[in-house]
Amino acid sequence: MRSRSPGRQAARPERYRLNAQALRAKAGAVGDTEQLDIARRSGVDPGALSRLLAGTRSPSLETIVALAAAYGGPIEDLLTRPDGTPLRIPAQVVRTAAAVAG
Repeated sequence: MRSRSPGRQAARPERYRLNAQALRAKAGAVGDTEQLDIARRSGVDPGALSRLLAGTRSPSLETIVALAAAYGGPIEDLLTRPDGTPLRIPAQVVRTAAAVAG
């Protein structure tokens, strides 16, 4: 087994979470007050949605695009860093995600 030299760590992608408060606000604006309502409208598995809302899992790109499409607005409105600060997504990524979903 190889050991890592001190100071060299593998680059890890930035972690992010679903902004549950923002999603619930968007859902509530159209009358979706229950998790099951959100899951049905977006097509996201109810169990996966529960884990996302609890903050124990990060959403996949497919899931975040489905939620954003279901409730409108940019995907970055539904994402946050684990410390609660907003996650900004480069415009090219947003355009690519929209093209994939579209």
